[in-house]
Amino acid sequence: MNKLRYQNHLSLENFNQETQEKISQACITIFGIGGLGSVCSLYLSNAGVGKMNLVDFDTVDETNLPRQIIYRPDQVGTNKALAASETLSALNPETNISAISERITGDSLEKLVNESDLVIDATDNLSSRLKINDACRSTKTKHVIGTAIRFEGQVVSFDHAKDESPCLKSVYSLMDERLEDCDGAGVLSTVAGTIGILIANTALKAIIGKEKYNEMLVLDLQHNIIQKVSVKK
Repeated sequence: MNKLRYQNHLSLENFNQETQEKISQACITIFGIGGLGSVCSLYLSNAGVGKMNLVDFDTVDETNLPRQIIYRPDQVGTNKALAASETLSALNPETNISAISERITGDSLEKLVNESDLVIDATDNLSSRLKINDACRSTKTKHVIGTAIRFEGQVVSFDHAKDESPCLKSVYSLMDERLEDCDGAGVLSTVAGTIGILIANTALKAIIGKEKYNEMLVLDLQHNIIQKVSVKK
């Protein structure tokens, strides 16, 4: 471990070399390398996460560039997982990046989730989220979900190793799942960035044992309103 690189982490109270090593030994899988996934992947890799699986079958579009800040204009048309992997590997060669550029479902999905210490769902549709949720529940894998649209966003985490843990099905009616997406309803680029950073922060806290699960953080960034909503099974 490069102690100089992570000097500011190691200067934190109750954060030592062993804490940083928990991060460097962690395997995190991110589904969806868009506005949220691109931002959280940057922070997680630079924070020293040892292995990251990036899952996205979509390609970079010019309309993505304002909020999906991991991509360059010359990567338009390239698969997102592959393009993001190139950037992250250059920023922190110590992170082992695996790019998965195809849609995965069924047994393949469950196998990938089972091999992960934590899963981040940064996808943008309910069908994918429910499949990822089921795989996390089945394999008892820690699970962070983020959403962003217009000026609003939400972040929630679950520890499925605990029998009493709720899951996405307990909260999705509270999340913004109307028949809209970023292309249709729009999203401010800084909103996606804010939620992406909060996802990364939540993931790091989960890895080092500092996360408080089963609370949804709800943000209205047009009016600067932040709320915490307790989630029950």
